[in-house]
Amino acid sequence: MTNYRRILTLAVMGMLLLSSCKKRATPQEVALAFMHAIQDSNFDQARDYATKESQQVIQIYSIFDGRRSDAERDKIRKAKIQVVAVEENDNKASVTIQNSSANQQEVLQLVKESGQWKISLTFESIIPNYIPPASQGLDSTTVLTPDTTAGGVAVPAVK
Repeated sequence: MTNYRRILTLAVMGMLLLSSCKKRATPQEVALAFMHAIQDSNFDQARDYATKESQQVIQIYSIFDGRRSDAERDKIRKAKIQVVAVEENDNKASVTIQNSSANQQEVLQLVKESGQWKISLTFESIIPNYIPPASQGLDSTTVLTPDTTAGGVAVPAVK
């Protein structure tokens, strides 16, 4: 019984030692894992590689992906993805990916979050013509009323 305990104790200590020496993923490894998750339409896994702020962007991308035809999705799954360049600067990095399905290069931005590299996405990165909402003096108290002189177009009411 004593030998059993020694072996069990050594096994547990060895596993703890090995798990504490776990290597952190590089920006290149994170970018490739993220892109492969996107390729497989595995958006839960893709979220694991993304910043907290990027979660909404991935959710919207998943909606677009759901509207793709089977042929488009198959082309994406079969695409060859390779890293072309990596630039790392303190807590930020950019990884340039060559995507054979789009036949173009994509640059993924990464930031360190709790010591781990994470993909940082914006709406502009998935929607090419996205224009963020302007805040030109409009706020939640602004009321839009129809202006009959403007042909029925709603314009901000004067406060």
